[in-house]
Amino acid sequence: MSDMLLGLKNCCCSIKNDEAEYLTGSADIVCEVLDIDDEWIKIFYTDRTGKRVVKVERVDSILSVKIYHS
Repeated sequence: MSDMLLGLKNCCCSIKNDEAEYLTGSADIVCEVLDIDDEWIKIFYTDRTGKRVVKVERVDSILSVKIYHS
């Protein structure tokens, strides 16, 4: 896995998978990367209804990442 992906831990970002879908379901919903390893990425976000969601996705499905700095 790329060192760049390892550097995403604790970053706020938007992530697209290989099906060109955002992991959060929308480009307007930003996630925080909780953990990442060679195979999986674990993210956290709050959806439009205010529900807190934790999602785990395979790293090899990541197509692009947009990082937001505060």
